[in-house]
Amino acid sequence: MSGVVATPLVVAVDCSTTAVKALVADAAGEVLAAGRSPLTTSSPRAGFAEQDARTWFTATITAVRAAVMALAPHDRTRVGALALTHQRESFVLLDDDGVPVRPAILWMDTRAHEQILALGPRTLPDGRSVHETSGKPPDTTPALYKLAWVAEHEPEAVARAAQVADVQGYLALRLTGRLATSVASADTLGMLDLAAGTWSPSLLALAGLDGVGLPGLVPGGELLGPLLPEVCEAVGLPGPVPMVAGIGDGQSAGIALGMAEPGVAYLNLGTSMVCGLQVGAYTTSSAYRTLAGPRPGTYVLETLVNAAAYLADWAARFAGSDVATMEAHATSVPAGSEGLLVLPYWNAAQTPYWDPLARGAVVGWHGRHTPAHLYRAVLEGVAFELRLHLDALEEALGRPVRELRAVGGGARSPLWTQIVADVTGRRVRVCADAEVSAAGAAVQAHQYLGASPGDGRYARDGRDVEPSADADAYVAQFAAYRELYPALKATFARLSVTGTAAALAR
Repeated sequence: MSGVVATPLVVAVDCSTTAVKALVADAAGEVLAAGRSPLTTSSPRAGFAEQDARTWFTATITAVRAAVMALAPHDRTRVGALALTHQRESFVLLDDDGVPVRPAILWMDTRAHEQILALGPRTLPDGRSVHETSGKPPDTTPALYKLAWVAEHEPEAVARAAQVADVQGYLALRLTGRLATSVASADTLGMLDLAAGTWSPSLLALAGLDGVGLPGLVPGGELLGPLLPEVCEAVGLPGPVPMVAGIGDGQSAGIALGMAEPGVAYLNLGTSMVCGLQVGAYTTSSAYRTLAGPRPGTYVLETLVNAAAYLADWAARFAGSDVATMEAHATSVPAGSEGLLVLPYWNAAQTPYWDPLARGAVVGWHGRHTPAHLYRAVLEGVAFELRLHLDALEEALGRPVRELRAVGGGARSPLWTQIVADVTGRRVRVCADAEVSAAGAAVQAHQYLGASPGDGRYARDGRDVEPSADADAYVAQFAAYRELYPALKATFARLSVTGTAAALAR
């Protein structure tokens, strides 16, 4: 490990779904400079989500150079390390020269329903299930099932592939010349024996990847390799600069929000809703998905639903309006939306049902309801879903979650954060909504350099939202909400069959 660097600066990079963001931070967490470069997602067919992986690299170079060149020249010499966090579950197949053989497939891609249903329940040769081995219940997000889809529908791509890489693995190859990633980045692909921290030959075979190479694995926060001289020159760093193994963006945000504190969970109320907490032992349950934690021997338990702020935006557009206008109207609607309930499964159901065939539902319409009622019911439906997740998580772990530390676009809504506090009965700390995932990577880079920046800085800058008198109005409504999915599960399956038949007939 590198020795201590006096007053070091680090570059932290977040290669997210929409952009690469880079910041330069000191050990106190102060951001001295930042850069950004957008990414484009394509959808060649309904449910498909792809990117050109080469743009991950070019956008990283652009964003890092913008941040570095915004520094004073003498500060560029203080940069002691670079660490990266990234969109999880996304992957790319590479040929012998490290060139993508097809576009990268993203975490949000939902093409692999048939593979999830066929492979998810399999028992592996050692007698364990896919879930027990990988920590991931069968779901639309892990790369395992989408790789199986590629093996079935594009066998020529797999035949040309020499390696498969997560986002960090590909960027490490381009930035350092070494195909390697952290355990906590690789595990979201769904092909690790997570308890052992190694690739699982059984899961690789299930994905159809026999003979395809994989990134080397290092613990989060340790050295991946020095940046190549040509990379240092391209971004304006004097070099040499070590690249530190970061972790996936969800866990990385958790570092910055202090998820290691007992009773604390991070809540990203963004396009999707992700809630997670850190534990010290490997465990699996349908109540959560299990991820590798920021340090060896730690794990992160996450709940999620793939429609949160996405659904609020949809509801506003459905009403022919915008989010700000609908939020203003929804504040005058009584808590409980006068009996209107929304089941927020527009993009399938994750925790705790893990049903790729589930759909959204709106139940309880009557003549008094307006678009503002629907909009508020959407916000309440996401909050009810979070309450369902938290109750199941607490029951599985036998310990309480007392505080939610919230970031994301939805956390900027005073109405929505109050609804979340009222429905869940928990304090919501609305945290400084800067580049929180990148901030977690900065913490890891500083720790590698020997500094102790500490976790949770962005939580300390937050404001608290406590449950209000409206909390009582949600008790009976939540009881009704719990009954919706079990009552509609068979209907969703039938709708999936009829929808497939209609699509094939066109």
